[in-house]
Amino acid sequence: MKILQFGEGVFLRGFLEPMIETMNRRGFGGEVYAVKPRPGRPDPAFAAQGGRYHVLTRGIAAGRAVDDVSEITCLKRVLSSSDEWPEIEKLAVDPALGAVFSNTTEAGIRFASGDATSFPFQLARLLAARARAGAPGLDILPCELIERNGATLRDYVLRHLADDPAGRRYAAEECVFYDTLVDRIVAGHTADAAAAFPEDPLAVAAEPFAFFAVQAPASLRARLPLPPETALLADDIAPYRVRKLRCLNASHTAMAAAGRLAGRAEVGELLADPGFRRRIEETLFGEILPTIPLPEAEKTAYARSVLERFVNPFAHHRLDAILLQSAAKWRTRILPIVRESPHLPPYLARSLGELFALYRRFGAAGESPETAARFASADDDALLADETLWGMDLRTIPGLAAAVAAVRR
Repeated sequence: MKILQFGEGVFLRGFLEPMIETMNRRGFGGEVYAVKPRPGRPDPAFAAQGGRYHVLTRGIAAGRAVDDVSEITCLKRVLSSSDEWPEIEKLAVDPALGAVFSNTTEAGIRFASGDATSFPFQLARLLAARARAGAPGLDILPCELIERNGATLRDYVLRHLADDPAGRRYAAEECVFYDTLVDRIVAGHTADAAAAFPEDPLAVAAEPFAFFAVQAPASLRARLPLPPETALLADDIAPYRVRKLRCLNASHTAMAAAGRLAGRAEVGELLADPGFRRRIEETLFGEILPTIPLPEAEKTAYARSVLERFVNPFAHHRLDAILLQSAAKWRTRILPIVRESPHLPPYLARSLGELFALYRRFGAAGESPETAARFASADDDALLADETLWGMDLRTIPGLAAAVAAVRR
């Protein structure tokens, strides 16, 4: 099967291609053709190396150190959407093409009428061409980190095809768009990867953990045999999205401001400190896990894997990166947990006061200019009441204002 991939960046090279490589070892025969959706030529190293590159996997998994090297051979070519569109369209109408994957960043799935550089517009053009050629329908699996990514992409593609009834019918009835969730930290071409493969500028480093949830029937595996040890097919992936957002992302947000206030730079430094580690564990297991709608054993095992990922010495999770856009992250990641909890979770509540304290001390450099101005000009009470920031008046949550004030004392 040929696979069309929108996006040639390090994430798909460290997440999807290793899965395709595993499938190929089991007899799948998948060939990946990537498209650079942004204008400009791809990195010349792709052509020079015939698409081959290495993945360095290092970290902790199930309590054991992992240090693994694999060569990726399934990536056959990387094409420029601005310079090689006829070649891309030729591939798109090939009956051997069976699936489309993408990772064009969260901003990539957007509706922009007539914008030839937008991913939904480009996909709509290709599906219209495929409809005219009478080629079979496609399985389309976007990997962008937005909720309902498949349904959203489908909606935008159909809107772009409003004036093409045949193309619109083909996309709506012959193709299937799947909601997905991806979970892996791919560090990219790190110093470790460069040292391990000095002759391979495309080499990427990744953590051992990898998880791919697809909202799809089990029958999809007959066409696309995703490795069951990595990929889960389920009728509803929403619980797994909640699991990741809360265990991994909310934990990050809850610890970052406190860590920077204490002069730490990376997540690993916090886990090496007994006091911080105890706090992180109590936040994760005592405040976050009870709000996740999954079986106890399943969500506990995932939480333990998150702690292993946090202590991975090769990950280098920088707190400054985690702190970018922290107000929005606190609203989407932590506030729902606070609101769903029967009692105010102390560490999650305290994390908001620590965020206020960090911004008072160092400024809100990681926020948009508008949000930074709000923090610079308002006191704690006004910030808590700011519904533009939080979508509600946080003073209505019993005990939260006192928890924020306690950080100052």
